[in-house]
Amino acid sequence: MFLSSISSKCCFFLQLSSVWKYKRRVKVQKPCPNSTARNHFSMYRTSIMESPGSSGYLIVDANGGLNQQRSAICNAVAVAGLLNAILVIPRFELNSVWRDPSQFGDIYDEEHFINNLKGYVNVVRELPEALMERYDQNISNIPNFRVQAWATVNYYLGVVLPILRDQRVIRIAPFANRLTMNVPSHIQLLRCITNYKALKFSPPISSLAEKLVSRMIERSSMTGGKYVSVHLRFEQDMVAFSCCVYEGGEAEKLKMDSFREQEWKGKFKRKDRVIVPALNRIEGKCPLTPVEVGLMLRGMGFDNNTSIYIASGKIYQAEKHLAPLQEMFPLLYTKESLATPDELAPFEGHSSKLAALDYTVSLFSEVFVTTQGGNFPQFLMGHRRFLFNGHSKTIKPDKRKLVVLLQDMDISWKAFKDEMEVMLAESDRKGMMVPRVKKFNRKTSIYTYPLPECACLQSSNNSTFRLTEGANVLNSHHESTR
Repeated sequence: MFLSSISSKCCFFLQLSSVWKYKRRVKVQKPCPNSTARNHFSMYRTSIMESPGSSGYLIVDANGGLNQQRSAICNAVAVAGLLNAILVIPRFELNSVWRDPSQFGDIYDEEHFINNLKGYVNVVRELPEALMERYDQNISNIPNFRVQAWATVNYYLGVVLPILRDQRVIRIAPFANRLTMNVPSHIQLLRCITNYKALKFSPPISSLAEKLVSRMIERSSMTGGKYVSVHLRFEQDMVAFSCCVYEGGEAEKLKMDSFREQEWKGKFKRKDRVIVPALNRIEGKCPLTPVEVGLMLRGMGFDNNTSIYIASGKIYQAEKHLAPLQEMFPLLYTKESLATPDELAPFEGHSSKLAALDYTVSLFSEVFVTTQGGNFPQFLMGHRRFLFNGHSKTIKPDKRKLVVLLQDMDISWKAFKDEMEVMLAESDRKGMMVPRVKKFNRKTSIYTYPLPECACLQSSNNSTFRLTEGANVLNSHHESTR
């Protein structure tokens, strides 16, 4: 079992030797040929359409960061399939927080996307000239149709489809979370195909990501090429947004108050907003500091021979906060330390591209550690479940419990380690879980729990253990470390 026998004196990674042979404990659907899926989907489309041909063109504006946009793309394909629409390559909104001007083709391989969806959903790069003339060659002139969050299948068929048929084109913005998680299996399949087959990072991202993964493997020779990735959400915006208090005193409070006002314009000064930093911490809502993450990992049994990759933006007061973590784990790496300045230069100022690098390196780590919620860990855990036969191989600490332990000035190191071992075992148990629910909801997203719904796509990925479908990097290095 992954993460078993942690109390043993031997190296932690040696205890994980069985992870590559790990078998899921739940029964999954038998893999199905793509032709069967296509035939099933074609019959569905024929059954709901009154006449042959498409209903029109669907345009969506994907908002948010890398993985919120990824969710919007998957949902757009699902909605296009549901409505028998032709999907125009999704447009990316310029987010006020992420500030990344990248468009779809900067992040993903457009040709790969279009080709892998053939037979399911037709995708085009732009509207036909006749429709563009109607709107003076400007897509923004197309009236924006606002769809409620988590809209149901019946809503799209009853409200959106008639408008699409009448106008021949519909634009929906924003499009984050605009489709319910609970959809028919043939529509759910479109989400699977999009997420794990059609979305491949663009060549510039894939090329550098492959180099970073290879370099992490090379620097992890003491642990057989295996490394731990930590999603460390301790950037200034996260610290500010959390309204948590750290060690900076009054000067830090004033700085964070100013930053919050600058970024979120009065959001935190509303009369109905009560901010209690101590309560936020007790409830586990505060981002873990680097030293807290280090203590947790050492307590769980990771020693100073462990190679760790930090997936993060710019750490808040990095020199001060990273120093203790570096002392505990000398083999500590980031994309900035693994890549040369020339290699990273094209990515500067593009937070989604940088996040894509972190995503890929974390995807193929032996252990992934998530320290805060958000789309990044949710998508990553799901992707890892898809690749690793159902096991997310993720440490997701109980932050409420961890805070109590870290604040206990009387606890011994042995007692702390015992508690960390229990927390580790619980992460292991939950990493293999499949929610026993009849319907998906926001907490049981198919992007976090892709099996068994996406199982029919699994066999080709796991037989070669390639990244070609998910991120298009790495093969031989991982095969050599199995």
